[in-house]
Amino acid sequence: MTEDIDAAQAFDLIAALPSAEGYSPDDKYRDFRQVLLGSDAGKRVLREILTWTHTLRSSVIGRPIDPYLTHVHEGERNIGIKLQNTLLFEPKAKPQMQERRA
Repeated sequence: MTEDIDAAQAFDLIAALPSAEGYSPDDKYRDFRQVLLGSDAGKRVLREILTWTHTLRSSVIGRPIDPYLTHVHEGERNIGIKLQNTLLFEPKAKPQMQERRA
């Protein structure tokens, strides 16, 4: 298990992450599937994230309905949907350019 880190150390870890530049949709698809679907621990983490993002339930909560809370839940839900789309839909191969006929 890792040791506890403070906010400054967390910021340093995030700042040291590699750039997203050049991270292709194919790489993203393979990486996300390997990390989140490649082990039981990854599947548990995925389930927790989908629970946090309200992906599997309605964003409209409360009586009377609170529009601000609904917007917050929709934003969270959007992240869950993007995560699902990354995991479930393999990127299409780019079409090859055809040579022009003279």
